[in-house]
Amino acid sequence: MGELSKVGIVGAGYMGRRIAYSCVLSGRETRLYDISPDVSGRAYDAVRSLVIERDGRRLHSEGVASTMNRLSVTSSLETCVSGVDLVVEAVPEVLETKRQVFAEIDRHAGPETLIATNTSSLLGAPLAAMTRRPDKVVNFNFGHAEHRKVEVMAHSGTSQATVEATLAFLRSLDLVPILVRREIMGYATNRIWRAVKKEVLFLLDQGYSTPDDIDRGWMLDWGTVIGPCGLLDRIGLDVILDVERVYYQATGDPSDRPPKILTDMVEQERLGIKTGEGFYMYPNPRYQQPGWLEGKFEEPRSAQRNNAQNGPQSSRHRIVRRRARRPVAAGSPRSRGRSRHLG
Repeated sequence: MGELSKVGIVGAGYMGRRIAYSCVLSGRETRLYDISPDVSGRAYDAVRSLVIERDGRRLHSEGVASTMNRLSVTSSLETCVSGVDLVVEAVPEVLETKRQVFAEIDRHAGPETLIATNTSSLLGAPLAAMTRRPDKVVNFNFGHAEHRKVEVMAHSGTSQATVEATLAFLRSLDLVPILVRREIMGYATNRIWRAVKKEVLFLLDQGYSTPDDIDRGWMLDWGTVIGPCGLLDRIGLDVILDVERVYYQATGDPSDRPPKILTDMVEQERLGIKTGEGFYMYPNPRYQQPGWLEGKFEEPRSAQRNNAQNGPQSSRHRIVRRRARRPVAAGSPRSRGRSRHLG
């Protein structure tokens, strides 16, 4: 199997753009498609902004222009996937949506083209079943642009050649692939993150702690610059809700039911960075303010009042409905399923 030099990406939300950024930076011809004209219309400039922000000083203006010449945004899925070596599906974390997209990709892509799904929790086998090339289907899970780790997972029918080509492709993007040895929902290290976020949401939902105290304690314990609640905001709470629903549908375990604090915040469009408000306000969240880590930075009065409520059900009543903010990053109508760090 040769080098994967031409890439088509289906889904031009946050993750599609992030993957396109790495592809064009590595010198690959890259095509980007989204079913939403609005999302497609913003995709090129969003990728260009990533290149300038992260690599502009090194590339200079001529290098940025040369890099962006490798990217084309198309309004046709067929154009996006025809004649490429690899198709990356990056649509929302909804199984039936992904299955439909996989079937359409399979109809238009060449017989030797590999298909990868960028998913946080879904298994590859049900997606591979929608194609005539199950041996050429693989899972991986990108993070945000600063995050070099990418988990890779084959299903039982994936060929070794597909796995090896995928690992080589990711390494050529200057990323670090982590291979999961057997198929499991949520990969390996991402399941560890899922256990953390599940417990964090439980503690918040039942009123045992606050976002500030959880994040402050985490950052002091582990020496990180962001805590779990800040990460949830970065990923997008709508994405988190989609993933938690996948787990709940798979297990039926009441402990996997998405907590009310999460469903309420999504309903209120408090999705995190993409809408300007989640557990924190953006673009200048409290945890980045001097003195916050040491507990010297006062929370807003409204937060103090809400966090003062006690009892296991307090968080179920402490979210005040706010006017929805205009999204600052979009994938579909609410950027659903597109803005994850780990998911």
